Amino acid sequence: MFFGVAIAKAGLSDGIIRFYQEYSKDPEKKSEFASTVLSRGFVLSVFTSLAYVLLFLIFQNHLEISKGYAACFIIMALSLFIGPLNIIVFRFLRVNDKTVFINVMDIVGRSLSVGLSLIFLIYVFRGFYGYFIGVVTAEIIVAVILFYWFFKNYKIIPSSISGEIHLKLIKFGVPLFLSELAFLLESYSDRFLVVGFLGQEALGTYTVGQSIAMYIGNIVIFSFSGAMVPICVQIYGEEGREKTEIFMKKCLKYLWMAIIPMWFGYVAVSKELFIIIASEKYAMAATFSPLILLAWFIGTLNVLFGASFYLKKKTMLQFVIDFSSILINIGMNLILIKRLELMGAGISAVVSSTVSAILMIVVSRRYFKIEFEVGSILYYIGVSCLMFLVVTQINTGVIWMNLSLKMITGTVLVALAILLKESEIRENLKKVIHGGSDKGLQLG
Repeated sequence: MFFGVAIAKAGLSDGIIRFYQEYSKDPEKKSEFASTVLSRGFVLSVFTSLAYVLLFLIFQNHLEISKGYAACFIIMALSLFIGPLNIIVFRFLRVNDKTVFINVMDIVGRSLSVGLSLIFLIYVFRGFYGYFIGVVTAEIIVAVILFYWFFKNYKIIPSSISGEIHLKLIKFGVPLFLSELAFLLESYSDRFLVVGFLGQEALGTYTVGQSIAMYIGNIVIFSFSGAMVPICVQIYGEEGREKTEIFMKKCLKYLWMAIIPMWFGYVAVSKELFIIIASEKYAMAATFSPLILLAWFIGTLNVLFGASFYLKKKTMLQFVIDFSSILINIGMNLILIKRLELMGAGISAVVSSTVSAILMIVVSRRYFKIEFEVGSILYYIGVSCLMFLVVTQINTGVIWMNLSLKMITGTVLVALAILLKESEIRENLKKVIHGGSDKGLQLG
């Protein structure tokens, strides 16, 4: 489904964020842009869904999927049709600064998906396919709400569909589409190599360790990119390169402030986390999972420095760098998994992400120069090391209490260290507490 959704989007969602400002000032042009985007998204979703069903029917026997599970795959074709269209509307919400609405719909969608899936699985259909009916039903409900907002705010006129906008979106989006496929391939290829070299039991352990790290990494990557990139586009279009560089530098500082303590904290609590979430059987995932999270956090730098290519419409450069990372990752996995087992997969992820980030930083300097605040980086490394030493001393004898106290203690220590160093955050916090303007906090 992840690969299918990437194909159905074909870089379109990124094009919305990049080009919307050019068409939003004039109502006629805005309608032309919305009509073109929606029509293209609809055609791509229909084509991808039909192709998916056809390919599944052809290769079902070769994939050795039993008839009892075939229905699950067919049902998810509806998700493949609806999901990309929902993403399009979410991007329109993003460029209109509807942050609260986005967050509410995200929470509603996820809650409905989990709730309906379990109800249909356990009580209604009592078959595995019921779970996927719940997923699709939740997406349909979200789609109704999203498109109610969309059609209320945009006039869709078939005759105004623009071939020029269509070609512009394709030219800009194809490299980003290839980059997304590269991202997915790099994220999941190691699972196939693990099961091939080490077997299914090792894959189970690796999947648990990788998934938790990916969830945390995705929270940072997607929230960071969703907030930063649209603002960069707006600043660059209205105020130029210099102001954009200042904003990017501030974003980089806040990124270090977040990911450095988070990674040290994850190392400190990962064992308890895996035991509580998965069981004692998967405790060993704590040995390699921090490396995978480190790889994802390093990859977050690609979002910031990759914005340079995004703004300059040099998206093919981003794809070339992302593709080189895949080759390194798969090549190292082929060598290290056999020798170091699951730890080898973690090391491969860190090395490939580091190489990709270095390339991204070096090449992006042709367009934007974003300076590193070395003193700030060292400060947060020092704070994180101190936090790590403190929380690892906590041991009550009760595992869930250990986890809770470690997380609370670590969060408090890091928050105090941030307030001690960052005068801007202190001032913004005072304004919020005293009911003043929170504009600066939003920018931060």
